[in-house]
Amino acid sequence: MKKVILGTTALVAASALTAGSASAAEKIKLNVGGYLQTSFIAVDYDNDTNQLPTDIRHEGEVFFTGSTTLDNGLKFGVNIQLEARETVDQVDETFMYVSGSFGRVNVGSEDSAAYLMHYASPSPVPAWGLNSPNAKASGFETPATTPNMLGDTDKITYFTPRFSGFQLGASYTPDGDKETGRTASANNNPYEPTNDEGDADEAYSVGVNYVNKFNSVSIKASLGYQLLTRSGTAEDTDEIGAGIQLGFGGFTIGGAYKFTDDEGGFDGAERQNWDIGVTYGQGPWKIGIQYAGADSDGRDTGDTNALGAANIGDGEQHAVVVGGQYVLGPGITAFGGVQFWDGEDDLVGSEGEDATIFFIGTALSF
Repeated sequence: MKKVILGTTALVAASALTAGSASAAEKIKLNVGGYLQTSFIAVDYDNDTNQLPTDIRHEGEVFFTGSTTLDNGLKFGVNIQLEARETVDQVDETFMYVSGSFGRVNVGSEDSAAYLMHYASPSPVPAWGLNSPNAKASGFETPATTPNMLGDTDKITYFTPRFSGFQLGASYTPDGDKETGRTASANNNPYEPTNDEGDADEAYSVGVNYVNKFNSVSIKASLGYQLLTRSGTAEDTDEIGAGIQLGFGGFTIGGAYKFTDDEGGFDGAERQNWDIGVTYGQGPWKIGIQYAGADSDGRDTGDTNALGAANIGDGEQHAVVVGGQYVLGPGITAFGGVQFWDGEDDLVGSEGEDATIFFIGTALSF
């Protein structure tokens, strides 16, 4: 796979060089976009120790994007995403891309092919959906089905053109620890050549999805696989994720599943995540319900793996969100609902085994 991706990148570069020195293309100009999601919440934890019953949650990013198309048809673009609030990962995705009749190649700090091509159950609300939510109960783990163990580590990703509804993608990550934009460390400095591979070594990701419509029924389906190799005696970690969505008559129904083997480098540690949901909407409004669960097995609390990483332990977790949204105008959506969380054994929240969150908010896109 490494040779295929690098070879594709070389062909793209060669095409650009043979385009000639004269070009009518304009220099890339950056555009500004992004989103901001703000919610007022009321929370009830099973264990009310140090509980903050009400709070305000913010989540957002500012996007700097731009592209230009050369005379030979190649399109070059850039995408830089800045977190709207202070965080360790202040600059999120940062990558360039080139696309044409051959497909598209991303180079830089961006999610993997399996992540970007994944479909999961529909969420009835912004921010508080259960597949990679921007907001959730304190201390509970996200039961996301999106293959995401590679995160935004620097990588090369290739996507084919879409043929008869199908599209393929593949990613190669030279160093699973290195990500542009994070605080520099011994293993993670984007301005120096890698001289210490750290905990995670090379990683690979492949994905395929299918998008089509038959009369009044739309279908979206995906399948992805990822492998993260590790140094020393730590175990390699791999995961597989699949999902599907069906749309008809205002309804969207979907579900997804992810299985992770040797999670966190622990030998025999397995984790399963799943979600299912349904939404119904007409015009500017939408309502729905979504359920997600997780099951972790094969690890004992307090253990450390060969890398010295702490073990999160075994247990189960379940979450439900019920809510709705209404589009007030272009880029302005009001939403509200309630989340229910339940954890068993080691997969519990920091405030207790159960949590209920009532939320109301506004999502802005610009």
